[in-house]
Amino acid sequence: MNRTVVAALALLATGCAYVDVPPGHVAVNWTLNGMDPKIYKEGEWNIGYYDKATVLDARSQEREERLYVLTSNGERIVLDASISYHIIADQALQLMEDEGIHYYSKLIGPVLRSQARKVIGRYLPEEIYSTKREAIEREIREGIEDRIKNHHLVLEAVLIRDITLPAEIQQAINDKLQAEQQSLKQKYLLDTARQVAERQKLEAQAEAERARIKAQADAEDAQIAAQGEAEQIRIRAKAQADAKEVTAKATSEAERLIQQHLTAQVLEWDRIKATSDLSDSPNSKVVVLGGGGKAAPLMQLP
Repeated sequence: MNRTVVAALALLATGCAYVDVPPGHVAVNWTLNGMDPKIYKEGEWNIGYYDKATVLDARSQEREERLYVLTSNGERIVLDASISYHIIADQALQLMEDEGIHYYSKLIGPVLRSQARKVIGRYLPEEIYSTKREAIEREIREGIEDRIKNHHLVLEAVLIRDITLPAEIQQAINDKLQAEQQSLKQKYLLDTARQVAERQKLEAQAEAERARIKAQADAEDAQIAAQGEAEQIRIRAKAQADAKEVTAKATSEAERLIQQHLTAQVLEWDRIKATSDLSDSPNSKVVVLGGGGKAAPLMQLP
């Protein structure tokens, strides 16, 4: 006899059974006297032979829903949505008492469909399809959170995975989006052209200003150079005039000094010395002697 059969016979003999709770799960046990107040967590547990244990997944769970809703203008669309949630493990007993094991079909699913119809009914098809998806997801999620609050559940996310519109509405939206994209493209091109023209205008203005500043600087440099040249000419002329004045003063002073010290005796001595120097010359010459208005005798020197 194998071990499983032996264990089963032992349980029958003792009037006991067991429940195996996997990781991430909890179990709630119903006895003949009602619900067991104990929450059974991960592991193997002995329970009464006639007890009935319900194992609940306490991990994050996801369900997909196809939602048929009407827009604000009465168009029928289809939303493929998904909802993520998990139970509060420590409140598993209250969840079973209030909602039962089919808490999704009793609470979460109906609330999701109701909120989707309520929110979608406020928007036009093109808004739902193009610009308002995130807002719609947020509004549906907030509505569900408010409805399941205090029901021992935690909502994690609501996502709209796909939107199906009637073919004619879909084509009209695509045409409109294409026209808007073309308009945006034309506006972009016009804005770019204006920006280029404005940049070229600013560059031309800057270049003209640089040329004006350079011309002004060149004119100022030329003026300064001309003033410097004139000043140099004036300085040279003054220096030359000053030099001539000094020379004239020196000449005048020299002549004054000569006139003051040049006496008849000095001149007579100079003539005698000159005659003496002349006599030493090897050439023959005639020397005129005398002066002072008197007849000057001639002297033949060899």
